[in-house]
Amino acid sequence: SPKKHVLRSRLCKELMTGLRMITEPCHSVLPLYPELYNSAMLVGDVENAMICRWSYCAVSFWIGASDLFSVSKNLVMCIKEAAKYQQNTVLYNTMAHLNVCSYLSGRTNVEVDVKSFDELKSIAEKTNSAILFWQIFMSQMALKFWMREYKDVVELSEKHSEKHPSSKQKRALNVFRTLFEGVAYLNLARDTKQAKWKILGEKAVTWMSQLESMSKWNFENKSKLLQAELHYLEGDLESAEAFYKASIKSAHEHKFIHEEALACELYGIFCIENHVVDEGTKQLHIALGKYKQWGAMKKSNELQLAL
Repeated sequence: SPKKHVLRSRLCKELMTGLRMITEPCHSVLPLYPELYNSAMLVGDVENAMICRWSYCAVSFWIGASDLFSVSKNLVMCIKEAAKYQQNTVLYNTMAHLNVCSYLSGRTNVEVDVKSFDELKSIAEKTNSAILFWQIFMSQMALKFWMREYKDVVELSEKHSEKHPSSKQKRALNVFRTLFEGVAYLNLARDTKQAKWKILGEKAVTWMSQLESMSKWNFENKSKLLQAELHYLEGDLESAEAFYKASIKSAHEHKFIHEEALACELYGIFCIENHVVDEGTKQLHIALGKYKQWGAMKKSNELQLAL
């Protein structure tokens, strides 16, 4: 009925910000976005329809539900539709996501004109758009994280927090920010021996552990991985190995292929650095295959060179 579609069209924002994305398996929530998009379009609610379309693309990227080529195709479709209906907030947010997808996949986008991160930042400044600043920041952080540029991850985070202190508010993407920062902090702690990085890394471990208690499906693999990195930093190699393996197992069972690749990569590095070269090389080759399956050819090429 028309009333049903009106109500459904208003569910998207609630779905994005509510507990459902945190507590329920995120793969089960994802299919709701196209349904809500259709309901919104049926009642002429173009704004919410476009939010639903963009959310579907964005969530697909963050949880690794589809390969990057498929995500990029959906992002291109979203950009075309957002331009058609003059939905600029969705348009620019989608461009930020397409930038990082194109970079990681190593594929040049030729279907639509996409503004660079710097151009998008200028738009965010002119429009004073907090949500666009946030999406640009998270997209850039993802790009730096997946390429293991941990100093850049931390610098991006510090600069963003200085300029936008309100971004510390609860957002679903804070989960990934915590994962990225946590891995970066703990790696910098190992490399520099500076206590401040360990303190920040421990905070990330604590927060992710709290999230794991809310949803084992969504957060167990991330929590175990951060704990593995902390145990490695503290020199407890036996516990570190156990937690790396637990993270790999959880990511595999819960269908986070990109995070399974990440856990294999970090476990492989751990093994090699601790003179278990054969097992380390094996894990890096597994990670390489998983990254290729995700479609992150730029990342897999970088890892291949390291091998």
